[in-house]
Amino acid sequence: MKAWKTIATVLSVTATSLFLLVVFSLAAFCATNLRLKDGISFVQDTDNGFPIVADKMDDVSIAQGMPTLIFFGAAADLNTNRQAKRLVDLYKKFQDKIKVIVIDVDHPANTDALKLIKTYYKGYIPLNVILDKAGKLSSSHSGEVETGELKSKIERAM
Repeated sequence: MKAWKTIATVLSVTATSLFLLVVFSLAAFCATNLRLKDGISFVQDTDNGFPIVADKMDDVSIAQGMPTLIFFGAAADLNTNRQAKRLVDLYKKFQDKIKVIVIDVDHPANTDALKLIKTYYKGYIPLNVILDKAGKLSSSHSGEVETGELKSKIERAM
């Protein structure tokens, strides 16, 4: 009987360790080093490409145990460019507390990005979708969102 308790304890500790490893790994593999692309205009619609560049932008998996912000936008869209600036500014503050996924609706990175488009995107850009720690929809707002309002929505999801 004692051997079964020992085995159960070992399995429990192993499962907990694996869960924590997965949670922390997801945070490490999200889009990182978000920045604005050079030459983006904030006053006119010009096609200088998608306004955000980052490392690991093809990681579009939803984080478990951490809020997720999904930004949908497109190139050559003034509103997307202005909202991208707000997002990049907030990213600097929240980068260790929230996973950020950036999706160009005209050029999705992969099939997982297409799934997110089908699930959350309703045809208007820019779109900010915030999921809580459990992956449930916390807020969704199309169009431009002021920095303070977006910050509040992120904080509520945390």
